[in-house]
Amino acid sequence: MIVAKAVNMANMMHIPVLGFVENYSFLQCPDCGKKIHVFGQSHLDEVAAGFNLPVLARLPIDPAVAEAYDSGMMETVNTDALSGVVEAVEKAV
Repeated sequence: MIVAKAVNMANMMHIPVLGFVENYSFLQCPDCGKKIHVFGQSHLDEVAAGFNLPVLARLPIDPAVAEAYDSGMMETVNTDALSGVVEAVEKAV
């Protein structure tokens, strides 16, 4: 519901919405690599389809990212999780 409100508000303000990024999408087991959906199964695909917008990224719960952020070293994080977002922004500008 809150996603719909945000998209509708952006549309009313003539602000383009490039797509969706899901934060805390899953936790990846460090031992076996299995994705664990801590907050339940996502419904982002259905929401995105309802607005005819792409899913740009699904960001995992990652203790290394939290540690880097807390220590002011976010630029040291090495991840491809945001590559879809980067591509969408590059196309938009």
